[in-house]
This record gives sequence, C-alpha cells and structure tokens, in this order.
Amino acid sequence: MKDYVIISGLILDDNNLGTAALGYGAFSFLNIEKQLSDYKIIKINFFRNLWRYRNKKSVVQQVKIGGDIFDVETVHIFFLYYWFISLFKKKTPFGRLSDILKRTEYVAAINGGDGFSDIYGTKTFKSRLMDTNLAMICKIPLIELPQTLGPFSTPSNYKLAERILKYSSKVYVRDLAFKQELDKMGVQYELCKDLSYYMQPEKIDDLEILPKSVGLNVSGLAYSNKFRALSNKFDNYPFFIEKIINMFQEKNIPVYLVSHSYNYITPETNNDDLEANKAVYHSLKNKKGVYLVDKKLTSPQTKYMISQFDFFIGTRMHACFAAIYTQTPVLGLAYSYKFKYAFNQYGLDKYIVDIVDLERENIALLLSEIVSFYERRNEIKEKLNNIDGE
Repeated sequence: MKDYVIISGLILDDNNLGTAALGYGAFSFLNIEKQLSDYKIIKINFFRNLWRYRNKKSVVQQVKIGGDIFDVETVHIFFLYYWFISLFKKKTPFGRLSDILKRTEYVAAINGGDGFSDIYGTKTFKSRLMDTNLAMICKIPLIELPQTLGPFSTPSNYKLAERILKYSSKVYVRDLAFKQELDKMGVQYELCKDLSYYMQPEKIDDLEILPKSVGLNVSGLAYSNKFRALSNKFDNYPFFIEKIINMFQEKNIPVYLVSHSYNYITPETNNDDLEANKAVYHSLKNKKGVYLVDKKLTSPQTKYMISQFDFFIGTRMHACFAAIYTQTPVLGLAYSYKFKYAFNQYGLDKYIVDIVDLERENIALLLSEIVSFYERRNEIKEKLNNIDGE
C-alpha cells in the first residue's frame, strides 16, 4: 500500500460553503469506500509567483470528521514542474512532486461539484484538471467523486472529458444529467448522493431559531446581477425577495436571512450572500419578524442551522442540499440547470421556481405558489424522510 491520496479541489475554507461541504463530505465518502484514514491526504497548490512563495513550506492540518482525524498536507509546487510532466508525459526524476506521485495510491477529483463541464468556459474547465492530468500521465488510479458531469459545448472539451472518464477507475455521479453521454461512451458509473450529504452537521450553541421559522438564502450572485456571464439575468430578483419576506411577515412567520457563499472579512464583489442579505435587511421599511444571520459559520454549522427551519427557500444549490439532506422542506430558486436534475433526483422537481429573466408581472403568481408549497411542507418532508433508505 502507498502512503498518499490526492484529493483534487479540496478547499475547506472556501467562501462558498457548498465548495467547503464537498471537501468535508469527500473525507467521509472516501473513508467509507476506501478506508481513507490509512493515508495522508495531499492537496497540491501549483504556484507561479516565486517571490511570494519563496519561503512557503508545506503545512499539515489535522481535520476531524466525526471520530476520525485526517492529516492533510498542503504542498506548494512551482508550476514548471507540472508543465514539464504535462509536456514530456513523464515524471521528473527529482523534486517533491515526483516523490508524491510515486507514493500516491489514487487521485480523487471533486471538480467543484459541477465543474466537469465547459459551461463556465474552457479555461475554468481545464484549470481544475491539473491533478487529473498528472494521474493519467503517471498511471495513478483516478476516482471521479459524486458530481454533475457535463454539458460540453466544445467538441474538443467533450473529447477530453471522454478520455478522462474512460481512464477513471471509478465514476460517481450525483444525478443523471449526463447519463445518455456516459452510456454512449461506454463508461460505467454509480449514482450517489452529493458529497455534502456525507458532511455531518455541527450544532451551534449560541444561535436560537424561533419555532415555525422560514430560512431564506439570498444569493449575492443573483442580487447584484453583475456576476460574470450571469449579469443582467436577475433584474427582478431583489423585488421578488422583498415580496417573499413581506408575504411571510403578513402571516406572522419569522424569516431568517441565511448566507451560504460569503467572506466575513473581505466580501467577494458581486457574489457575496452576506452583503446581499445586509442590503435586503436594511432596505426593509418593516423589519418585524425578520432576522439577519450575521455570523461567521462553517459549512457543518450552516447545515445544522438550516436543519432548524420549518421551511427553507434557497438560491444556492448547496444551501438547498443542506435542507434536503436534513429532511427540511425546501424550495429552490433556480438560476442553473443543475437545480432541475438535483431536485428531480429526490422527487422534488415541482418545488423549483426559475428566477432567470423573471418577469415582474409573474411574481404575484409565484408568491401564491410559494404559499402553497409552504402549506404543503409536510408532504415535502415525507418525501425527504425516505432519502436515507434509498
């Protein structure tokens, strides 16, 4: 047995708590499948700025997951080592990277949960594949952890994806969005829950949620309406959010504004949920029964908080996953195709509202639908109660 496992895309302190949840979940998932506790976990950071990293040393972090403790070493490698291996298709005869690759049992790829695709552009797709490329060149087994695969708009990207998937020793998917293509490729796959399912909630002692409350996750991406290729897709999202809050206020139902992608110290421009939630809260003329969750929480803590709501409305996919996997009745405000496949996986395809290019004149009808979903939340809960038995 070799010494190391490389988890590609492992980020436990990411602004996006969904990305962090994938990392936490990867430990538990791999420990079930592969006895991960027998290995040291390696996270490779390829850098270009020699001056910035001139004195950087590898850092070993202990991560506690349930009753297990994992050693995670972050190794800083100058990108030219990767370039050499990628160009000449062979290991370097020297250096720390060469030693790691010789002693690696397998590489497990997270790919951001939905990043094995070119929907965010070719550059973003390929940027996630450095560890994957090393595995293929060095003949190290490759595992695709549960994720959404595809789609691909560029034939060359599709061919690259096909080559990777055919090489992979195991392919796990969290939905059947790419089923037809996988069948066409002749790639065997296993349908699993999203990695965040395997992340255990962590109780928060100093946060009390009122009974019968609704959690509302406001997305900074949609609220700013200025995020990259998704700019100008959500003109009426702020108005819609305000009306959702007003509707629950009229029914005397407490509403908590929940963030799922944010940096408590340095907010990410046009993509920070906490900044959006603050803007929503301060814009309300009537704040009665509305609570802004202004705390720096980890992904496991946020999952616990979401589990305490009577009903949850989420715009971030992994905020919705946190509700689904804690059997919390949920409604998704969808801005991406991935909502459809994820919710459909659990028989919740009816419980989605599309917010892309939302017309203001349709909002009254959508609010009545949300009321109906809320009143039928016990039906949703019954569907969710079957998840562990699947």
